[in-house]
Amino acid sequence: MRHLCVFLFIFLSFDCVFGQEIKNKSITLQEAIEIGIKNHPEMKAAKANISASKGRYWSGISLPQPEITYDNEFISPTKGLGNERTLSISQSFEFPSVYFLKGNKFNKEEEKAYFQAFLIEKSIAYRIKSCYYKILVKQNQLKSAEEYLSIAEDFLKKSEIRLNVGEGTNLEKLTAKVQLSEARNYVEIAKNELKTAFAEFNNSIGIETNDHSFRLQDTLIFVDFSVDINKYYKVLLDNSPQLKIAELNCEIASLEKSLAKSSYLPNLDLAYLSQTLDNQSGFHGLTVGISIPFWFMFEQSGRVQEADANRLIFESEYQLAKNDISLKLENALIDFENSISQVKFYTDDILPQSEEIFRIASKSYEVGELAYLEYLQAKQTLISSKNNYNNALFNYYQSIFKIEEIVGQNIINK
Repeated sequence: MRHLCVFLFIFLSFDCVFGQEIKNKSITLQEAIEIGIKNHPEMKAAKANISASKGRYWSGISLPQPEITYDNEFISPTKGLGNERTLSISQSFEFPSVYFLKGNKFNKEEEKAYFQAFLIEKSIAYRIKSCYYKILVKQNQLKSAEEYLSIAEDFLKKSEIRLNVGEGTNLEKLTAKVQLSEARNYVEIAKNELKTAFAEFNNSIGIETNDHSFRLQDTLIFVDFSVDINKYYKVLLDNSPQLKIAELNCEIASLEKSLAKSSYLPNLDLAYLSQTLDNQSGFHGLTVGISIPFWFMFEQSGRVQEADANRLIFESEYQLAKNDISLKLENALIDFENSISQVKFYTDDILPQSEEIFRIASKSYEVGELAYLEYLQAKQTLISSKNNYNNALFNYYQSIFKIEEIVGQNIINK
């Protein structure tokens, strides 16, 4: 019992230290992606599927189990009893070309498992990138909300002072209280949204608990990435894991059809026997047999018909997948063009104007030419513009991450 208590104490201590270490860990986007690909359950399942496909290869091309029989028969001849003992070993197998086709089929399925894992990896990376940048946006929004709260608190204090000295009105004070309540509500909303963003991020990298808070090292800044539409359409056709999987399904279906046709070929049976008769050995025999697909018009013809239909289905699905992915890429490129236009609209027009409005309002307020309420309105305009810019910037990177997921190639940090 004492040893058990010591073990639990050590385990809990380690867990607390490990949790604190994770909680205080600084993490880059690339590190987050590496952690997610290593720890996420979907990725672990994809790797297990690759291992299973390798096992199916060896089990699929293996021969049936040989049969070993031993007979000991007593015969009643004219004089006395005779003893006949027979040891036989038999092996049946399909036509040799069948094993070649099966090997190709299982190799294609293993290759398909690798592309499925690659597809899952890109999906996980997309989710991690989105969640990572979402946290950056929510952190900026929380800072803006706290800044607005500070202004609202200052406004309430000044309105109370103005009311006490007879320069303000009760309406101004009530307005300040309402704005302060709204500001506090904005802060609480921003905090809860940030917690939700961290929870989504933890889930995307495969961490079960939501108590860990990483310190993100990357920042949300605008970098103008050029996207060549023709280039990425070519990359799509060459690298898209979805298209590779659909293409492999067609190839597997074609091999299935060849295997179905191979069912017309006979199976082979070989047997070797050794006999001992009346204690005299040296009697040997060899048996060769073939199975004739006599009822080919039923089983074999049905298998060929089914395999041919499956091949046509997968060819149609390949074309559908190609059309669908092309459409997704086109939409993602349109989103990219729209989002980069929005970002540049804010950087070139809205943000400079908002900052200029606030600069003029600040100077006017300092010299007494502007009421505090108008000053506050200018500050609110600047904060709102910054929040909208952050959202536009997030949508911009989201569109880039979506393109990366579709084509299976990174645009950022190449």
